[in-house]
Amino acid sequence: MIRKSYVMVLLCLLSAMLFSGCGNSKSAEADLMGKPENVSEKVSGEDTGGKEAAGEVVNGEEAGDEEAGGNGKEKPSVKTKKRIKKTDGRASGKKSLAQRMAGKYSYHYSDEEGNEEFFLMDVVPFGDNLYAFCGQAMPEDYENLEAYTFWAAEFIPYDADETTSTDGDTITVNELCFSVMANAGLYSDTGHKGTITLTDDGLVFEGFKNEGFLVPEYDDSRLFLKDERVEDAFGYLKHESDEGDEELQGLWILDSKDADLYLEFKGSDLYMYKKAPNKEVFYAAGGCDFSNGSFECTASRLGYGGEPVELLCDYKFTGDTLTLRFSDSDLPEGIPENGKYLRIDNEDVHVVTMDEVELDSEALGMFGRSTDIEGLVSQDYYGVFVSSAKEPEKLESVIDKLEKAGFMGSCTVYTPDFSGLNPEPYYVAVTGMYTSESDAKDALSDAKAAGFKDAYVKYAGTYIGNKYWYTMHGGEIIEVLKDGVMLRGVSLEIPYHTEGGEVTVDLLVSKDAVFDKTADTDSFGNYEKGDIPYDWIVRNYKLMNEDVDQYMMDGPALSGVFEVGIKDNKITTYYGSYWWD
Repeated sequence: MIRKSYVMVLLCLLSAMLFSGCGNSKSAEADLMGKPENVSEKVSGEDTGGKEAAGEVVNGEEAGDEEAGGNGKEKPSVKTKKRIKKTDGRASGKKSLAQRMAGKYSYHYSDEEGNEEFFLMDVVPFGDNLYAFCGQAMPEDYENLEAYTFWAAEFIPYDADETTSTDGDTITVNELCFSVMANAGLYSDTGHKGTITLTDDGLVFEGFKNEGFLVPEYDDSRLFLKDERVEDAFGYLKHESDEGDEELQGLWILDSKDADLYLEFKGSDLYMYKKAPNKEVFYAAGGCDFSNGSFECTASRLGYGGEPVELLCDYKFTGDTLTLRFSDSDLPEGIPENGKYLRIDNEDVHVVTMDEVELDSEALGMFGRSTDIEGLVSQDYYGVFVSSAKEPEKLESVIDKLEKAGFMGSCTVYTPDFSGLNPEPYYVAVTGMYTSESDAKDALSDAKAAGFKDAYVKYAGTYIGNKYWYTMHGGEIIEVLKDGVMLRGVSLEIPYHTEGGEVTVDLLVSKDAVFDKTADTDSFGNYEKGDIPYDWIVRNYKLMNEDVDQYMMDGPALSGVFEVGIKDNKITTYYGSYWWD
C-alpha cells in the first residue's frame, strides 16, 4: 500500500463527500461547533427515525477557574450574583423561554403499512436550564402514552440570553443524551447541534444532524405537538400546591466545589438539581410527606425511569439558612448527609452554557462496541499456505505470482502473530486469511487450479499480534474531547487481508498516543514536526471544517487505512498511514 497513490481520484471523491455532508463530524469543544443555523418555516410531516439511548449535562456556581468549567472566569458567589442580576423581564413576572417551553409533546409516526409509534417528550426546566424526558411508545392505549424505551436529554444553550429571554422564541442548543437503559448511564456521544422554536402548536426542532429522534435523517426539521397524554418525567410528584411547609417553599442552594446543589420546594414536591461541567445532570423530583420538622420523599431521577430515590430528612431554619440532615437514606451522589442551604431567587440559578461543558472520555461510554474488539481477537482464522521462508523478501516473487493469478488478498503472514502457528519467526505467503474453513477450502481449489499445486489449508488460530488496521472513509464521526479524540464507527481488522473479518468500533486516541519511531510521518497529511496523534487529528479536523483546500492538499488526511497499536479500545501507537493500491 502506498499512501499517495490515487490521490487525485480520492481528492475528487472526498471533496464531493465533504461538501455533501458525508465528511462532517461533531466535536465537544464549543469552538469546533458550526455556526448556528436559523430555523426555517418548514415543518416536516410524518416521518421515521428513532433512538435507544440519550444524555444530559451540568455546571455549578461557586468556584474558581478550574471549578467553573475551565472557561477562565470565576463563578460569582450567591451574594455577587444578586448584585449583578440582569434586568431581563423575569422579575416582572414574565416567563423565560425555557419556562415557556415546559410541557408535554409528541410526534406521531405512521407508515403506509399501518405501523404506528409515538415519539414522546416531557420538557422539565430547572431555573432556565432546559431538560427533557424522551422516549418512544407504541399506541396500545391512545389515552396514555408510556415509553417502552426512554432517555434524558440536556439542551445546553450556546447563549444564556436566549434561554432566559422573555420575548424570544428560538434557542440554539447542543443536545446531550443519557439513559440508565444503555451505555452504563453515560452520555451516548458529544451531542447534536440544532435549534428549538416554540410555536402555538408545540416545538419545532431543526438541525440535529444524524440524531434521528428530534429530526429525521432524511429531513431537516420535525414538529412535536403539545400532548398531555405523555407520561410524566417524574412519576412521584404529588402536585399539591397548598401542602407542605410554607417556610420551605422556594429555591435553596448548597455551595459546592464542583457544582452547586439546588433544591426547590413547590407545595408538597421537592426538586433536586446539580450540574457539573464534565458529567450528566443530576435532576430528581418527587412528592413529600411533612411532619414536625422532618419529611419523607420518594423521587425519581431524570434518565433513570421509575427507579425510586427514597429520602428521610430533618430540617430547621436559622434566618435565611436551611439546615438539612438526611438519615436512613441511600443518598444519591452529590447530596451531603448534612448541609446548610441559602435561600435564593429563580434568577440566581446558574444557566449552564456550552463554553462551560468539558467532556472527556470518562463522560462517554464505549461499552456498546468494546465487545466487537473482543470478538475480533477471539476470531479463528484459516490460511491457504503457498510458501514459507525465514526472510519476507524471499516471498516477494510468490506474492507477485498470486496477485497476477487474481488473488488480490494475498499477503505475507508473520507466524508469531497467530496462536496456531509456529512461535518461531517464519514468514508465509498465503492467498489470504479466512474466517471459516469452508471459505479457505474454496480458495484452495482456486489456487490449485491456478497452478499452485503445493498449496494447502492450515488452521492459524486467533490473532495475537499487537497491530491493527482501522479504516476511515470520510463519513465517520469525530469527537474532540478534553483528554483525547473519539473516532466513532470506524472499521477495524487485523493487519492482514481477511474475508469478513472487519468489525465496527469506537476508538479513543488519547493524548498519550504516539507516533512510532518507525512511522513515516510524511504519509500523515498536514503533519507538523513534534506532533502527537492528538495534535495531528485535531488540526485536520479543524481544517476539514474550516479550510477544505488545505485539508485536501495531499489527500484527505483523516481518511484511509491506519496501522495502529490498540489496548482496551484506546489507540496507543500509530505505525503507518496508507491508501490501497
